Amino acid sequence: MSNPLIELRHVSKQFHHRVVLHDINLTIYAHRIYGFSGPNGSGKTLTFKTILGFAKASSGQVQVNGAIIRKDTLFAPGIGFALSEYNVLPNKNGRENLALLALLAGNDQATSIDELLTLVGLSPTDPRKVKDYSLGMRQRLLVAVALIGDHPIVIFDEPTNALDEDGQQFMITLIKDLQARGKTVLVSSHDAAFLKAVSDEIFYFSDGQIVRTEACHAD
Repeated sequence: MSNPLIELRHVSKQFHHRVVLHDINLTIYAHRIYGFSGPNGSGKTLTFKTILGFAKASSGQVQVNGAIIRKDTLFAPGIGFALSEYNVLPNKNGRENLALLALLAGNDQATSIDELLTLVGLSPTDPRKVKDYSLGMRQRLLVAVALIGDHPIVIFDEPTNALDEDGQQFMITLIKDLQARGKTVLVSSHDAAFLKAVSDEIFYFSDGQIVRTEACHAD
């Protein structure tokens, strides 16, 4: 098997003497889809933040694309992400938000922004501000945010929240298409059926620990 893209070795995290991640060990290989399952507060999102470098591990090591996070680099290279708490600007429309983020990422091509919006089911010409979007529309915009920059690794945190049945099927198709294009995807969800539909492997979290893993055979 090829070298892993992401490795977490004995990673723990404490806040004010309270352990919120405990001895997390996981390995992520290229071109696969990894599901993260567990209730709210179980450690899924914090694990994503630790991988990205937004949260510093209290102990253990996080390595992404050969770089040790918080030692070789502050933030993880080569990862696009959609985390709900890192939100978009509510007084801008979807296209304006993506244009600003693309500019910050060094990619200011308007055509790619329009293509991203169309890909996630939003209109590039919709003048409405994000504050006037439905929850489902905001979720789709966050998905587009993760795809800016065409990174080899993509993280989606609860991407099916507020999506109807058609929206969930859209996410399944999108994630499988990303894998077919050579991407590696990490995705969390409370929806067991959704995770099993897309994942090659699922990590199950409880109380800040990975309590089991499950190999899947997504169609």
